[in-house]
Amino acid sequence: MISAEIVTQTWQRMSQTPVSATPQLVEEMKEEQPLLLACLLALDDFPFNRYEQELIFYLGMVVWQIMKQSERRLHKVTRKKLGEAEEANYDFLELLTSDTEADFVSATKTMLEKHPEPEVLRYIVEAIMEEEEYEPEDPSIRDEYRGLAFVHLKIALDALANSLA
Repeated sequence: MISAEIVTQTWQRMSQTPVSATPQLVEEMKEEQPLLLACLLALDDFPFNRYEQELIFYLGMVVWQIMKQSERRLHKVTRKKLGEAEEANYDFLELLTSDTEADFVSATKTMLEKHPEPEVLRYIVEAIMEEEEYEPEDPSIRDEYRGLAFVHLKIALDALANSLA
């Protein structure tokens, strides 16, 4: 399991990475995790605006960098692993569309307790939810799409977690 310290250190390192280094990171991801890269780029079919797409992509790259810090070897995400992660998250996606915010919060807490990488999942939740609090003048993920962004990133995390040796 990846520690909160590693999550924080990796997030801080990524936040200090200059924009000019992004193409190199994308190339590295293309080589190491091509399906994950495709998953993170495949946001046109969702109702996200450009800013939201870029933020989800960035957060997905941070999650990938965090997962690379695992003591276990990270293998390439396969179609099977990605499909399993998507299937496992469909129920949660249905909960988002049909239940109350309290149900979402409760389900998220349960997930954090049971997830094999709870600190990485916590990072995703905090990154999606905190943004509006700290940068109210900047655009953020619209409230009605935060859950969808969470599920998309959780699918990426679950596929990576299931690809650890």
